[in-house]
Amino acid sequence: MSERVLAITGGDAGYFEFIRDCIGSLRATPEGRALDLGVLDCGLTADQRAWCEAQGGRLVEPGWDFDFPGRAALAPGYRAMTARPFLPRYFPGYDLYFWIDADAWVQQGDAIDLFLRGARQGALAVAPEIHRSMRHYQHAWEEFSSVCGAAYAANFGQQVADRLVRYPMINAGVFALPAGAPHWAGWAELMGEALQRSTDLTDQLALNVLVYDRGYACAALPSRCNWPVHHATPAWDEDRGLFVEPALPYEPLGLVHLTIYTKRLATLDVREISGPRAGQVRPRALRWPGRTAI
Repeated sequence: MSERVLAITGGDAGYFEFIRDCIGSLRATPEGRALDLGVLDCGLTADQRAWCEAQGGRLVEPGWDFDFPGRAALAPGYRAMTARPFLPRYFPGYDLYFWIDADAWVQQGDAIDLFLRGARQGALAVAPEIHRSMRHYQHAWEEFSSVCGAAYAANFGQQVADRLVRYPMINAGVFALPAGAPHWAGWAELMGEALQRSTDLTDQLALNVLVYDRGYACAALPSRCNWPVHHATPAWDEDRGLFVEPALPYEPLGLVHLTIYTKRLATLDVREISGPRAGQVRPRALRWPGRTAI
């Protein structure tokens, strides 16, 4: 029997431009085209749903999988986070699940293969936010540790915060996991407990606790597999036509993740490493270059 693999993304109507780019970038690579597609519909319009279905997407509207204080005040799109520990229930029948946040896009499909290889080992395949170029391990450590430390403390208490804030943050925005892995239930348990206290980074921090404190198997991939733009702006290699790591040897990025405020910016100041403008810093859009209107 052949292996069945599902790629999933999702969000609400206001996030559709990112969903569209994410799916388009998946379908633009052989590795992405080989996967079935699922979409968590957290409030898409009829036209948006039709577009997703035309790309081969199977749409599922998630419920609220947890009851917790303040839930009624949250936007419907928050369900795309609380639903993730239950992806095998929403989309049954697959061997491997590959989740990609809608504000991430695929530049090179080999990164998808790395995620799936890690998941085939029975591990949670993720790319921790650690790289020699990233600002939060340099001048921005105080900012990072105070924000994430406060979120850890709110969700899991000060002792956990003091212990885990120094660990490389596991980004929950892109991951792969086999259907039968115990991680799903463990993640759901931790998230359900923490949501009683906080909704600040709860899904991601629960995943970090699962790995670092509970010892669940993790396949840590290179940062190029899920590059968080707010930590380090990529460089641009004109000769290859690719975004690359901003440090030697300038490895091409597999997935570009428009994290936090960067998704709202039309351009960022990007250093060029080749071509007629090598060495210059120029404004450049970091959205998927193949994007098209609906």
